[in-house]
Order: sequence, then C-alpha cells, then structure tokens
Amino acid sequence: MNQKTVGIFLIIISILLAGLFYKIKYDSEQQIELLREKAGEQACFLGDGTCLHDRQNNMFIFEEGLAVFLFSLGLYLLFFDTTRETKELVAKQSEQNVQIANALKQSVEEKKKDERFTAFLAGFSDGEKKLLAAIHEQDGILQSTLRYRTGLTKTDVSLLLKKFEEKGYVSKKPEGNTNKVFLKKIF
Repeated sequence: MNQKTVGIFLIIISILLAGLFYKIKYDSEQQIELLREKAGEQACFLGDGTCLHDRQNNMFIFEEGLAVFLFSLGLYLLFFDTTRETKELVAKQSEQNVQIANALKQSVEEKKKDERFTAFLAGFSDGEKKLLAAIHEQDGILQSTLRYRTGLTKTDVSLLLKKFEEKGYVSKKPEGNTNKVFLKKIF
C-alpha cells in the first residue's frame, strides 16, 4: 500500500475515533447530569469528595491523545515521509552515474586509441598521414573518395595504398569499379 494512502486512512480513522470518543464523553456527561438531578443535589461531588466529571476526564484525555497521535501520523505519512520517493531518486541517480562512468570510460578508451594512432602517424610523411587519417576517420572509405578527401593525385593514392597494403597497414576490398579501403591494425 502507498504511504499516502495509509496516511489518508489514518487521518480518517483518527477523525472517526475523535468523534466516537467525544460522543461517549458527551453521553457520560448527560448520564452524570441525570443522576445528579435524580439525587436532587446541586454539586457533582460524591461522598468521598471526588467529582464525577474528573473520573471521566482521564480516560477522555487518553482517548483524544490517541486520536491526535493517529491524525499526526497520518499527516506525516501524507505530506512529509518521502522514503520511497527518495529510494527511487537514489536508484535513478545511481543509474545515471553508471551511464556517465561508462561514457567516460569509453571516451578515455577512444582518446587512447586516437593518441596511439597519432603516435603511429608520427613516422610518416604529410601525404601518408593525410591518407591514413582519412581511412581512420571513415573505415571502408572508397579509394576514389580518398583522392578528394586528401587532395592527393590518383597515382599517389594508388601507390601509397599499395605500399601500405604490402606493409599490412590497410586492406582493399573490390567495390564496383573502385576499392573499399580498411585499416588492418586497430588503433
């Protein structure tokens, strides 16, 4: 059961109990008045000096205290107790933290790959660097597209690709009238 529902239930029960206890108190007051009138006495004191009304007050105070306690507990559950919502919020935040941690981990791995690739490129000429960087950016790039992306001539692209293929850096796969170029080593 929901805490808010329990709170509403307790508030209703406390109001009903308070009404019942007040009714009982009222009825007992009426009976005391009838007894006093039948006896023909003006005062409500018994022979031992105790007041008839005092005997009822102690029980009434306890009963009304119980009703007030239940009412207060109901209000607390209805408005202030948010343990379930807090647990849901903590679970949601921990899930987001896991996603952030995974994204950071993936970002660090990609950065390391980029750093290794940059270190790998350090030993090549400018034209070779452009060609390898273009292949790295778009794995499976068409050989004809490499010409436009790198600004190299068709002959230079073909010669460099042949050189890289012999060294085992790239592989070519025929695709129509051209080739798709892939990096063999993962950086």
